[in-house]
Amino acid sequence: MIKENAEVVVVGGGVIGVSLAYGMVKKGAKVILIDKVDNRLTASRGNFGLVWFQGKGKGMPRYVEWCIEAIERWPEFAENLETETGFNLNYEKTGGLEICLGEEEHQERVNFIEEMSQASRSGRYDCEMISRKELQGMLPKIKLGKEVSGASFCSHDGCVNPLNLLKAMNSSFQQKGGSFRPEQSVQKIECSSNDFKIETGTHSFNAEKLVIACGLMTTKLARMVGMKVSVIPERGQILVTERTSRVFNYPTAGIRQNYDGSFMLGSSHEAVGYNIETSYEVLQNIAKRAIRILPSLKNLQLIRSWAALRVLTPDQKPVYLESDQYPGAHAITSHSGVSLASIHSSILVEWILEERIPLGFTAFHPKRFNVQEAI
Repeated sequence: MIKENAEVVVVGGGVIGVSLAYGMVKKGAKVILIDKVDNRLTASRGNFGLVWFQGKGKGMPRYVEWCIEAIERWPEFAENLETETGFNLNYEKTGGLEICLGEEEHQERVNFIEEMSQASRSGRYDCEMISRKELQGMLPKIKLGKEVSGASFCSHDGCVNPLNLLKAMNSSFQQKGGSFRPEQSVQKIECSSNDFKIETGTHSFNAEKLVIACGLMTTKLARMVGMKVSVIPERGQILVTERTSRVFNYPTAGIRQNYDGSFMLGSSHEAVGYNIETSYEVLQNIAKRAIRILPSLKNLQLIRSWAALRVLTPDQKPVYLESDQYPGAHAITSHSGVSLASIHSSILVEWILEERIPLGFTAFHPKRFNVQEAI
């Protein structure tokens, strides 16, 4: 068995694990990043690529602030990664839309923004409603469907190429001296007073600190070091069209036009366990809604579709936890790994390496679920 030592071992080669490992080597830490054997269409490789704020944070004002801070860091974060690696992240901060069909959806969106404003610490939520006329004015090159009643707009929102983001962070991590060990599935974790031993089928890794950020495997591995972190899978499906001229300049949660001109359409929210098969009925519904919003999409050929699994906590907000039983072991999970990459690679790294606890950080502790259950 091959033995390796490091200051930190990060388990999980998706966007969260890589962003943490990348941030740690920038701080000078000796880091080994390990990833599992099977990486088929994980959340990091199958997502929509949104760097997104609107719609997030209901019931947790601290998460709203966390998202804003992450997005404010994104331009510099993206620029640094591109300079370090030469990868083009195709990051655009144009602002984003949530387009409403019919008056009922429009009113639901109005109510949501008002509720979020009232719950926020500042008394406002950085998202505004716009009329159908205003929306059409923002999209002069494409005609809206007759059912479109308006939209919400958030200037913080944007999008990125998620695959290039993942590649760039991993590339920079290794350039800066980090060690990447793919095809390593963790079988056992042993804890002592001053280190952790992580065993796979072929390797044994020793480290002073351990970070578990491995998506749907987080629950199982966190339990090995005395932490209870509940996550469940949710399937999302996406369609991609042929390339065409750029006519849609603002991403939405269900429609975005890529830098190459293709449209991405999605996405569904399905409780189907670990099934990553695509479903004709679901894909058809995704396409139908997109065409109701932008009728000209019906003229484009569909060239690709896929399904991937989101990783969700019970309230769909992040969990950041250090083990009480085995200090130095951390568990990190969030379904907003792309949007939060800038803050995961900075503030979260300082928490792990230097024990610098961010203000209001207890909001992200999983004990909040026990409180909810008691109520």
